[in-house]
Amino acid sequence: MQDIQIFERSLKDLECFKDFQSFVSTKNNGQIRATHMKKTHRFNPLTDLNENQFRIKYRYTKENLRRIIEIVRDDLEIEYYEPLKREQVPIDLQILSAIRLWGGTEHPKLTAMAHGVSLRTLAKITRRVASVLSSKASRYIRMPATLSEKERMMCSFQAIANMPQVIGALLQTTVRFQPENLAAEDLDGENPFSPREEELHLQIVCDAAHKIRDLDIRLIEEHSMLTDTEMFALSKIKERFEQNEFRGRILLGNEMVRCSSSLFTPVRFPRNQSEELYNHAHSITYASARKCLNLLMSRFGILGTEILGSHGSAKQTITALSILHNMAMEWADPSIDTEQNISPFNSTFFNSIGRAPKSGEDSNRRQFIKIHFASQ
Repeated sequence: MQDIQIFERSLKDLECFKDFQSFVSTKNNGQIRATHMKKTHRFNPLTDLNENQFRIKYRYTKENLRRIIEIVRDDLEIEYYEPLKREQVPIDLQILSAIRLWGGTEHPKLTAMAHGVSLRTLAKITRRVASVLSSKASRYIRMPATLSEKERMMCSFQAIANMPQVIGALLQTTVRFQPENLAAEDLDGENPFSPREEELHLQIVCDAAHKIRDLDIRLIEEHSMLTDTEMFALSKIKERFEQNEFRGRILLGNEMVRCSSSLFTPVRFPRNQSEELYNHAHSITYASARKCLNLLMSRFGILGTEILGSHGSAKQTITALSILHNMAMEWADPSIDTEQNISPFNSTFFNSIGRAPKSGEDSNRRQFIKIHFASQ
């Protein structure tokens, strides 16, 4: 009888042991599943998209965007600040999400969802990436400094239509932005920006290879609607010409700015063959400026809609996009059609304010035409 009792206790102990094993097994499986869930693959466009899909969304080839990431990465890591630390967004994805948003190929919410962040976080990321990129402006946006650089630029312009002495083509347009509404930061909505729109006046000087060489961005005040000529008068590039930094060289502008000693525009009413020849050469050469802006706005569709952020952050964004544009031109990135057909005679398409300057001829231009475009 005692042996039977011992045997029954042994069976009960065995059942308890099996129950314990089952419990441990269930717990371990749960841990494995939890660990597996934590290691779920995060979307990486550089590996998860093919080359064509990547170019459409990110406006660059994978190779060139990797180069951009390497240029910006260290500065972003140094400048890492608390609001983004909580989100733990990898540096690479921050840069990729910002460039995809600026491309304007989809609604911002889709861009945010694709990268696993909220719209608020995406807004913080893009401002931060723009700030880091714009800090490199002096390296990527500059007029030629040495004599050899100036000569090379003039030769590249002259090769287009035999227009001599040209060192840049100037064009102006406007970009809209929505200032931040600080009161809306406390709201539950995704978009922390107010509906009030403002405009920035954008003036670029480009070279014959469609790279931006000088950039001037100013807020357009409602009470002082300045003309393009008046905006040019306020810019640093005009001051540099007045200080003879580019002695003997000229800029080309369209008919919306007034002709001056440093800025040559088309002759409004050509009276002879020399002026017609000058106008023809001017139009073909000046097409570089329109093509430069066309490529910039094609790559970054946000410039054709509106930039979200304060006046300062909007300026940083435009500067950052100009730098990214110059990188694309330098690397001959094929993601945007650089052979877009732009008519050299549609010179006011990107005019910003749209008020023609006062009439008036310049003696320097007349002398220039007499020397270089005299009828045979």
